[in-house]
Amino acid sequence: MKNLKIFLAVASMFVSTMLVANNDPKPVNKNVTKELSTILGTPSFRVSEDDMIANVHFLVNSKNELVVINVVAENDMVESYIKSRMNYKKVTPGTLKANEEYKVDVRIVAKG
Repeated sequence: MKNLKIFLAVASMFVSTMLVANNDPKPVNKNVTKELSTILGTPSFRVSEDDMIANVHFLVNSKNELVVINVVAENDMVESYIKSRMNYKKVTPGTLKANEEYKVDVRIVAKG
């Protein structure tokens, strides 16, 4: 149950952060947010008392795979988690444009 709460918190914060803070380089829609949230899933590590935010820069290759260019976060574990979950994962064709770069903020929320 605790993992479900954490997942829902991560998903909702991911959605709201992407919709509000994504000005550059490409805007995303709700379908993209939902798909990326599903790809990231629930982290297996324990979230501290504070929310964790990571800036993720990625592109979509011609095979509709996410290619992580850079992840900037305060915690190395968060960076590794995001890279391992997102890198070379397929997305639904048409969700994101091939050969386009995207930047999103991912927020992992501490819920108890």
